[in-house]
Amino acid sequence: MRALVMAVVLAGCSVPPAMVRQQQKVELVSGMQRDLLQSVEAEKSAVLAVTDKESVAFAEESKQASAAVEKARLEVHRLVEFDGRPTEVEQLAAFDAAWVDLQAVDVRLLALAVANTNLKASRLASGDCAAAVNQLVDALGALEAATADPKVLRELSGAAVSALRIQALLAPHIASPADAEMSALEEQMRGLSATVDAALANARKGAPAAAKERAAEAWETWARYQRLTAEVVRLSRLNTNVLSFDLSVHEKRRATVAAESALARLLRDIQDIPRPSR
Repeated sequence: MRALVMAVVLAGCSVPPAMVRQQQKVELVSGMQRDLLQSVEAEKSAVLAVTDKESVAFAEESKQASAAVEKARLEVHRLVEFDGRPTEVEQLAAFDAAWVDLQAVDVRLLALAVANTNLKASRLASGDCAAAVNQLVDALGALEAATADPKVLRELSGAAVSALRIQALLAPHIASPADAEMSALEEQMRGLSATVDAALANARKGAPAAAKERAAEAWETWARYQRLTAEVVRLSRLNTNVLSFDLSVHEKRRATVAAESALARLLRDIQDIPRPSR
């Protein structure tokens, strides 16, 4: 009678015979291990990618591999719950808990990885900012050549040095993982900016008529450079590349190890089952 009831249940649930179920579980869990590894590798590539396009492509690859793990996990649940072996149920529950943690980390990590704000800040600093500060130094030099006042000359020379020092501070700001360090760098930039502001203001006031146009050009170039550096600082403050890398090598690594270990234990328990008699 019991065999008849079990046969009916098997037919109704479309669950294969025990020996086939065991083999299916082995194949499914082995596939989950492969897909989990693929997801992790793609995630790391997304973090380290040097373009937005690559980051997005690798992040999508990581998500697809994770989706494959999830699909197999649900099928393993169906088979494990039907067999009801306590050790398998326990190990699958352990993987479920680790998998929830891992997916939560991935949601945060992949969103950070594709934002690439530090990379964008670095490109802006080495590109438009560098070009603008060079133009500013040239404009200040032209203004010096049109001015005879020794005090103004000293201030303009100091302004050029201050602008170049601001440019030099952008790289450590972009690389910094610490808010306090970034704040200290920004404070230095503000002090240096005040020096440039004062020098240009005095030059505009005391410049001879022939130098007024040079002074206006220098001021306009300085204003453009300030807008660019403000954008660099804004992007740098978001720190998505620094944060995603830190998340990848710490939280993601721990969550991955926990999930991989749970899958390995589950696979071992499934493979240790004696050959089914039915």
